[in-house]
Amino acid sequence: MSRQIKCECGFVARGETDDEVVTRIEGHIRSDHPDLAETLSRDEIASWVEVVE
Repeated sequence: MSRQIKCECGFVARGETDDEVVTRIEGHIRSDHPDLAETLSRDEIASWVEVVE
């Protein structure tokens, strides 16, 4: 099963592991939402991961 995080702006980060998805969404947040980048912890972002089939 794959995993994903959906950003409120419509961007979807997908991957096979939680770590892969978190890394992708962190890059998205840094580039598209830099004001949020320093306010979110990796653990907080990891809690957003959804398992998809």
